Amino acid sequence: MPAVAEQTPQPIAVPSGLQIALADVIMDLPAQIARFRFLSPALAGGDDAVTFTEVVDDLTWLCDVVVVPALRQQDWDGDQIVLSVSDKPTTFGIYDPQVVQFFQPFRVTDGRCSWDEF
Repeated sequence: MPAVAEQTPQPIAVPSGLQIALADVIMDLPAQIARFRFLSPALAGGDDAVTFTEVVDDLTWLCDVVVVPALRQQDWDGDQIVLSVSDKPTTFGIYDPQVVQFFQPFRVTDGRCSWDEF
Protein backbone atom coordinates (compact mmCIF):
# COMPACT_ATOMS: atom_id res chain seq x y z
CA MET A 1 0.00 0.00 0.00
CA PRO A 2 1.49 3.39 -0.93
CA ALA A 3 2.18 5.91 1.81
CA VAL A 4 -0.22 8.82 1.99
CA ALA A 5 1.36 12.19 2.66
CA GLU A 6 -0.44 14.31 5.22
CA GLN A 7 -1.35 17.74 3.97
CA THR A 8 -0.16 20.65 6.05
CA PRO A 9 -2.87 23.29 6.38
CA GLN A 10 -1.88 26.54 4.69
CA PRO A 11 -1.83 29.57 6.99
CA ILE A 12 -4.31 32.37 6.46
CA ALA A 13 -3.08 35.92 7.06
CA VAL A 14 -5.39 37.26 9.77
CA PRO A 15 -5.34 40.86 11.06
CA SER A 16 -3.56 40.08 14.35
CA GLY A 17 -0.70 38.32 12.58
CA LEU A 18 -1.53 35.03 14.30
CA GLN A 19 -0.85 31.90 12.27
CA ILE A 20 -4.26 30.27 11.61
CA ALA A 21 -5.01 27.54 9.08
CA LEU A 22 -8.23 25.89 7.99
CA ALA A 23 -8.38 22.31 9.30
CA ASP A 24 -11.77 21.19 8.00
CA VAL A 25 -15.34 22.13 7.19
CA ILE A 26 -18.41 20.28 8.43
CA MET A 27 -21.73 21.11 6.81
CA ASP A 28 -24.79 20.13 8.83
CA LEU A 29 -27.36 20.55 6.08
CA PRO A 30 -30.50 19.53 8.06
CA ALA A 31 -29.67 22.06 10.80
CA GLN A 32 -28.30 24.62 8.28
CA ILE A 33 -25.07 25.05 10.28
CA ALA A 34 -21.67 25.43 8.65
CA ARG A 35 -18.76 24.55 10.93
CA PHE A 36 -15.31 25.78 9.99
CA ARG A 37 -12.51 24.38 12.13
CA PHE A 38 -9.17 26.17 12.25
CA LEU A 39 -5.77 25.39 13.79
CA SER A 40 -3.32 27.67 15.53
CA PRO A 41 -0.41 26.22 17.54
CA ALA A 42 -0.15 29.61 19.32
CA LEU A 43 -3.08 28.54 21.52
CA ALA A 44 -0.95 25.83 23.16
CA GLY A 45 -0.41 26.29 26.88
CA GLY A 46 2.36 28.33 28.35
CA ASP A 47 2.98 31.88 29.46
CA ASP A 48 2.69 33.26 25.92
CA ALA A 49 -0.41 31.29 24.85
CA VAL A 50 -2.98 33.24 22.88
CA THR A 51 -6.27 33.87 24.71
CA PHE A 52 -9.84 33.96 23.39
CA THR A 53 -9.83 37.75 23.68
CA GLU A 54 -6.79 37.89 21.40
CA VAL A 55 -8.27 35.59 18.75
CA VAL A 56 -11.97 36.59 18.65
CA ASP A 57 -11.46 39.53 16.26
CA ASP A 58 -9.62 37.18 13.91
CA LEU A 59 -12.55 34.75 14.04
CA THR A 60 -14.96 37.54 13.11
CA TRP A 61 -12.65 38.60 10.27
CA LEU A 62 -12.37 34.98 9.05
CA CYS A 63 -16.15 34.68 9.08
CA ASP A 64 -16.68 37.85 7.02
CA VAL A 65 -13.73 37.59 4.63
CA VAL A 66 -13.14 33.85 4.16
CA VAL A 67 -16.17 31.84 5.28
CA VAL A 68 -19.15 33.84 3.98
CA PRO A 69 -17.66 34.26 0.46
CA ALA A 70 -16.79 30.52 0.35
CA LEU A 71 -20.33 29.59 1.37
CA ARG A 72 -21.81 31.95 -1.24
CA GLN A 73 -19.74 30.21 -3.93
CA GLN A 74 -21.37 26.95 -2.86
CA ASP A 75 -24.87 28.50 -2.95
CA TRP A 76 -25.30 27.79 0.75
CA ASP A 77 -28.35 29.62 2.07
CA GLY A 78 -28.11 28.89 5.80
CA ASP A 79 -27.46 31.64 8.28
CA GLN A 80 -25.63 29.86 11.13
CA ILE A 81 -21.87 29.44 11.23
CA VAL A 82 -19.72 28.08 14.03
CA LEU A 83 -16.00 28.77 13.91
CA SER A 84 -13.54 27.02 16.15
CA VAL A 85 -9.80 27.24 16.54
CA SER A 86 -7.67 24.73 18.40
CA ASP A 87 -3.98 24.30 19.07
CA LYS A 88 -3.89 20.87 17.38
CA PRO A 89 -6.19 18.66 15.31
CA THR A 90 -9.13 17.02 17.08
CA THR A 91 -11.86 14.57 16.24
CA PHE A 92 -15.13 16.45 15.82
CA GLY A 93 -17.46 15.98 18.79
CA ILE A 94 -14.84 14.33 21.02
CA TYR A 95 -13.60 16.32 24.01
CA ASP A 96 -9.84 16.18 24.53
CA PRO A 97 -8.62 17.90 27.72
CA GLN A 98 -5.14 18.17 26.17
CA VAL A 99 -6.37 20.47 23.40
CA VAL A 100 -7.06 24.19 23.74
CA GLN A 101 -10.18 25.09 21.74
CA PHE A 102 -12.17 28.28 21.30
CA PHE A 103 -15.61 28.40 19.68
CA GLN A 104 -17.68 31.28 18.37
CA PRO A 105 -21.10 30.97 16.75
CA PHE A 106 -22.18 33.55 14.18
CA ARG A 107 -25.38 34.42 12.39
CA VAL A 108 -25.19 35.82 8.87
CA THR A 109 -27.30 38.91 8.35
CA ASP A 110 -27.08 40.99 5.16
CA GLY A 111 -23.93 39.11 4.18
CA ARG A 112 -22.08 39.93 7.41
CA CYS A 113 -21.28 37.83 10.46
CA SER A 114 -22.53 38.83 13.88
CA TRP A 115 -22.00 37.03 17.14
CA ASP A 116 -24.66 34.52 18.04
CA GLU A 117 -25.44 32.72 21.27
CA PHE A 118 -25.01 28.98 21.67
